[in-house]
Amino acid sequence: ASLASVKVSVHDSTIRKRLGKNGLHGRVPRRKPLLSKNNIKAHLSFARKHLDDPQDFWENTLWTDETKVELFGRCVSHYVWCKSNTAFQKKNIIPTVKYGGGSLMVWGCFAASGPGRLAVINGTMNSEIQKS
Repeated sequence: ASLASVKVSVHDSTIRKRLGKNGLHGRVPRRKPLLSKNNIKAHLSFARKHLDDPQDFWENTLWTDETKVELFGRCVSHYVWCKSNTAFQKKNIIPTVKYGGGSLMVWGCFAASGPGRLAVINGTMNSEIQKS
């Protein structure tokens, strides 16, 4: 903008080359990891704690998960300028899930007896929906 005010034009490739020579490269930002380090530790401790549990324990365990499905629109490409080995810094990642218009939530479960039904949730997942 400052160069445009004095009527100097600079080509896009020149700017990219200068940024590259200074160690900044255009990258597609990484998605935020689905599991944080604390979640991974908690999952491992749960697995170690229940390693020798009898079969009837696992028959009474229900595993659940939810995901967002985009109904329309397109995934917009984003780019960030970052240096090497900085891919997972907070400023260089994009959130994994955003709940907004044009999407719906799908919830499912499974147990030792088999899979459960999929539930389609319009809006935000909360404890009242999980009870039903």
